[in-house]
Amino acid sequence: MRYDICVNEINIRENRFRLKLTGTFDFINDLAKPKLILYFDNGIEDRRLPLVIRKVTKNEDEDILTITSNYEYLLDRLFWKSRSSNEPISMQLNLLYGDYYEEGIAVDLTPELMEQDESCFVCQVEGNRLVFTPRSGREKRIAASEKKSVGTRVKKVLNTVYHWISFVVALCLLPWFAVDALMATFGIIGYAGKAKKTKANKFRKFIGHINARLYYFSQHQLSVRNVRSYWKQQWKKAKYGYLVYMFQRYKRTETLAENRVSFISIRREELSGNFGFVYEKIKDDTSLDIQTYLNTKDIFGMTKKDLERFAWLCATSKVILLDEYTPYIHYFDLRAETKVFQLWHACGAFKTFGFTRLGKPKGTAQKSRNHRNYDYVTVSSKNVSIWYAEGFGVSTRNIYATGVPRTDIFFDETYKAETRRKLYQAYPQLQGKKVILFAPTFRGHVRENAKYPMGRFKVDEFMDAVGEEYFLIIKHHPFVQTKHPIPEGYENRVLDLSEESELNDLLFVTDLIITDYSSLVFEASLLNIPMLFYTFDLKSYIKDRDFYFNFESFVPGRFFYTQRALEQAIIDQDLAQEKVKAFAERFFDDFDGKASERVAGLIYQAMQE
Repeated sequence: MRYDICVNEINIRENRFRLKLTGTFDFINDLAKPKLILYFDNGIEDRRLPLVIRKVTKNEDEDILTITSNYEYLLDRLFWKSRSSNEPISMQLNLLYGDYYEEGIAVDLTPELMEQDESCFVCQVEGNRLVFTPRSGREKRIAASEKKSVGTRVKKVLNTVYHWISFVVALCLLPWFAVDALMATFGIIGYAGKAKKTKANKFRKFIGHINARLYYFSQHQLSVRNVRSYWKQQWKKAKYGYLVYMFQRYKRTETLAENRVSFISIRREELSGNFGFVYEKIKDDTSLDIQTYLNTKDIFGMTKKDLERFAWLCATSKVILLDEYTPYIHYFDLRAETKVFQLWHACGAFKTFGFTRLGKPKGTAQKSRNHRNYDYVTVSSKNVSIWYAEGFGVSTRNIYATGVPRTDIFFDETYKAETRRKLYQAYPQLQGKKVILFAPTFRGHVRENAKYPMGRFKVDEFMDAVGEEYFLIIKHHPFVQTKHPIPEGYENRVLDLSEESELNDLLFVTDLIITDYSSLVFEASLLNIPMLFYTFDLKSYIKDRDFYFNFESFVPGRFFYTQRALEQAIIDQDLAQEKVKAFAERFFDDFDGKASERVAGLIYQAMQE
């Protein structure tokens, strides 16, 4: 791999480190972009942060890519467990491009321009590393930070007071704004703001004109939506405030229960998934005090009793088990003795998440506390450890390749046979057919805007093309609320089970999978099921969401941009199934069905710490 990286500028002001650089790389293909990772280590913890790339350009004549980066990092927010440490911090660059990965690449980090005020850190270049040495003692740095925080708070208060005074004055001027709006309505003067562009009726334009004047004076507007949003935010803050208050109270008044293991989930109401498998391994140990908090309510739906139990468990448990992003727990300063496990629901590492999305739309900000307090993160393979460390913002030392507990069923022949029997009993039309499972992921960033472009997969055309021997099961992501239209006359060959069946169970009756960017590929590889990838929006998906690996060499099967090409591959049986086994061996370290036992062993280890 040939590359040339030039560091243009390093600027350090207090705890802020700005890095500007450019780099050129041999061009691979349109789907692969160079990724540079900043690797920090203070001897106690390490941390990976993506270098935020602002611009990528291709030189057609020389067939090379040029990247430009310009981003500011917070040196005092790099680490979590050792954030109060006064140890020097070293930084090197790691490179990922296509299938090429190298740690500590040989690059001269000497900048063309270096500026630093040396009030908090002194930066020195040592070959292909930067070393940040704390300039002052811990107390001085904390005092400086607090002084800055006080100044920030004062400015915020003054800003708020100024805007509210402006709003009160603007309210007093409302009669004049109404007169102004009447003049605009009769064409004496022009409409203001959005009112002059909208094609709404005169009344809406009248209100819009008043709002435009009001906003000019106070940066506030009169609308039911704004009032509702404001009070919703205040109610949310009040609930979080009560949650933190109760946690602090329990932490102060109650002792830590050294034998308490708490399963906490805000996405399930029963001990299922990874939780269920781990629970089965420890439930008979009478020395353990096993507690559960299983509640799918959001913060607005949580009752006073819910808030208090959540806070109590977090304040008094020796081990806390999570299975999903749980925002409430990140508001707490947990006891040092409490150990937090993240039994993340997904296998492998595919789509970027968490801190890997730094600087991207909906990306996690570096100063966020989210995910940072995990002591144990269980993953499927050592090959994905560094990406989970990067995504969660934790040290690589906190990642454990135990395997994923819920995948133990794929090695349980009794379970597989019984699941097949139940599915054939419930859906007898599946028997004697080659079953295709169509299971794409959703488009959008969050549950609220999740969708799938149904028109891109036409069921009637697909079933006509592949023939009568095939049966199609549609299984959309739970976030997608719209049903896939099944044309009349195809009901006996197509089932939409998006809301009715466990996805993993469907794999036991599946002969071929069609997906796109779903992490289903990991579970399916354990059963050696052939897979095809219908990725009509691949380039835009990479630009918007991106992956940890080069998509072309990552996916265990062929990928297609059109439905017609997908259909033809099935007709020709061009499935590239030989890729599936190698894929499984890359993303799973063990094939013994004992992941739950290994996680249980980690829990007992944590109980002794």
